[in-house]
Amino acid sequence: MRVKVTDAAIAFGSFTVFRHFSACFEAGQVTALVGPSGSGKSSLLAAMAGYVALDQGAIEVQDRGISRAPHADLVAWVPQGSNALARRSVLDNVLIAALSAGSTMAEATDVAEDALTQVGLADRSEEQARRLSGGELQRVAIARALASGKGLILADEPSANLDARNTEEVAGILNRLISRATIVVATHDPILVGASHAAVHLRSEAASLA
Repeated sequence: MRVKVTDAAIAFGSFTVFRHFSACFEAGQVTALVGPSGSGKSSLLAAMAGYVALDQGAIEVQDRGISRAPHADLVAWVPQGSNALARRSVLDNVLIAALSAGSTMAEATDVAEDALTQVGLADRSEEQARRLSGGELQRVAIARALASGKGLILADEPSANLDARNTEEVAGILNRLISRATIVVATHDPILVGASHAAVHLRSEAASLA
């Protein structure tokens, strides 16, 4: 999937977060959406996912020659920090994505096990999620996004709570997944930016007026 943003603006009440923003997030690569805190990275990701509407401009999700408006059904979201079900197994936390996509339990289990192998957690699948480290929980979130089967993965500051070693591991995993999904990472982490195939810079309206 390729995402095209044209002349976009987002405002909350009288406060304009950004405006006149245009960019293309190319298919089959990791693109870093870069900007300081408050520049609107998370808001733009939410608009790309169809969670919020733009106040101006347009976003097109282009797939196999077909252009669509953003919609949550097209997107898997990797949040900042963990949203794991702490007392459920690692496998349960991942297969829920495949079940939500309509797979049978047997199919979902196969998909989840494959996703956990991709992120290096196959040997932890039966453990309760609460026993994992912060870096491992972030990898569970990535595995769940992969298991959803969605062609667009949006990751919102996935290294915010990680040290450098775990950030490098997350960056490597994301790069290995580009054959399965287009990935956009909102970040200001130099490790993630350096590991991405491209970087798109977003400046807040407040910064542009300074």
